[in-house]
Amino acid sequence: SSESLLHAQGAGELLVSLGGHPSQDISIIDESNDHTITSLLQESLDHERNAVSLYKSLLSEVEDKSIYLEEYAKEMIKNEEIHSLTVEKMLRDYE
Repeated sequence: SSESLLHAQGAGELLVSLGGHPSQDISIIDESNDHTITSLLQESLDHERNAVSLYKSLLSEVEDKSIYLEEYAKEMIKNEEIHSLTVEKMLRDYE
């Protein structure tokens, strides 16, 4: 959760530097209420994959328009893919 907060703060700073205003809304996160290790890890993996998808959408939107934003998107994709790989490994360990 602290890493998610850092990501949100970084995105907010970037948005403000571009003249925007970050939303103060909190996204609703689906929860299965199944608190087994594998279910929690699967939920986490789903969130990581969704984040990758969102950052890839950002990348396609800014491609050839801003090197800085392209690099930001690529770095975030890299980070989220690393998180996904870590969670996938953890899931395999519990299967």
